[in-house]
Amino acid sequence: MKNYVRLVLGTVRRAPNAQPVVRALGALAVAVAVTWGVGVIGAARLHAAALPPAGVARAPAAGLTIGEAGLRLRPSLPWLLGMDAPRTYLVLIQNNHELRPTGGFIAAIGRVTIDKGRITDLDFEDSYALYSDKSTYPRAPKPMQEHMNIALLVMRDANWSPDLPTTAAVAQALYAQDTGAQVDGVFTVDLNAVKHLIGALGALDVPGADGPITRDNIEQQVIRFWNQPVGGATTAKNGIDAWFAQRKDFIPMIARVALDRIQGGNVNYPALLTAVQVALDDRSMQGWVNNLQVQQVLAEARWDGGLHPTVGADYLAVVDTNMGYNKVDAAIERELAYAVRWPDGPDQPAIATVVLTYTHPIQAEDPGCDPTPRYGANYDDMIARCYFDYVRVYAPAGSELIAVDGIALAEVNSQRGERGTREFAGFFTVSPASQQRVVFSYRLPTGITPDNYRLLLQRQAGTQSLPVQLDIDGATQSTTVTGGWLEWPSPGI
Repeated sequence: MKNYVRLVLGTVRRAPNAQPVVRALGALAVAVAVTWGVGVIGAARLHAAALPPAGVARAPAAGLTIGEAGLRLRPSLPWLLGMDAPRTYLVLIQNNHELRPTGGFIAAIGRVTIDKGRITDLDFEDSYALYSDKSTYPRAPKPMQEHMNIALLVMRDANWSPDLPTTAAVAQALYAQDTGAQVDGVFTVDLNAVKHLIGALGALDVPGADGPITRDNIEQQVIRFWNQPVGGATTAKNGIDAWFAQRKDFIPMIARVALDRIQGGNVNYPALLTAVQVALDDRSMQGWVNNLQVQQVLAEARWDGGLHPTVGADYLAVVDTNMGYNKVDAAIERELAYAVRWPDGPDQPAIATVVLTYTHPIQAEDPGCDPTPRYGANYDDMIARCYFDYVRVYAPAGSELIAVDGIALAEVNSQRGERGTREFAGFFTVSPASQQRVVFSYRLPTGITPDNYRLLLQRQAGTQSLPVQLDIDGATQSTTVTGGWLEWPSPGI
């Protein structure tokens, strides 16, 4: 296992020429993404019993462990590793401080080619660079046109759908159009996944940092470097251009130290597998590949980033999209309350009520709630702004919207959603130092009764732990969802 890890990660340093800072960002993300491969693919080479039972976090009851998934993927291992032909994968690096449907704004995009088990090509670039005047782009979704002044759907906005298989198809097509390259899979990685990786590697001594970088302080250290780059430029002293050119110079240093740690073998590999399992289960890493057998395993494990409604059962997924060109999701606090009642009797359709509470705790002012794209004096300034949110509630097919509160009626719509769901949506704003309560009430389809009631609640990728209160016909539960899913009743009951 150690030799496999070193072989794969050792190629990161020998990447072809690319924009240095962006490539370094990609290197750090690939360290996470390839770790995913080590966990899932590498486990196929080990007997599940070889993994320490106490060292690998379990997935939800309906999911799989790394070892279980690895064993099931064993027949597809040659395909994944490009033993018959090179395989090329995209890595979407998502900033979950600016939340988008699959976990965050696509800040950078990587292309990784694996040929006979070795990374033979590694190229990362800024998502803004993927645009061609010669290409014809589809129109952006209507909410993006109306609230973000985005006319065309380009690669950096490809993740409009919260269903990763749907987003992956869009990303594949846009990437092929922009670059001429076809890809065999799409993976997403966000800051939470990086936290998990650093937590497994242990404290990293990075030049220029205040002290050792750990899972607990990585976010604040990144913000500090963003405010005052290693090169010393700030917007106040050097102007926006010099600062912009240096603001990510810290990334190569973190990547280099992390990769040196892995390549040197000074790694707790069971802890690394645990980090992979946690990242997959909390949806900070997700994957889709163009191979039916592999995709079936990812879907069963709920690592495919897809929406997963079940026929005959209740389903709830709340998806927020930050439309304000800011980093307010670093501060926004969310709570969810969900109640289901059968007011007309158990044989009549149930009434579901979703209460969403958004708290913006930053004590600041954003006069006029200006959504214009702009940088401020520092990262905190981009957090201390109004939150412009387009929220979508995904319910079972056949659900009917009754009422919405907390969103202007003109902003509300109801339409068919992905994977046969029903989507209720609307746009609203939350000012700093304030709270917004949004309520959706709707009628569930017939056939869902108190006796057969089951619920699958899906937490959005890229969000923090979600406090949830359930009230199902008088039976209550209060919990905090830290993984990707919550089931009612709990498995085994």
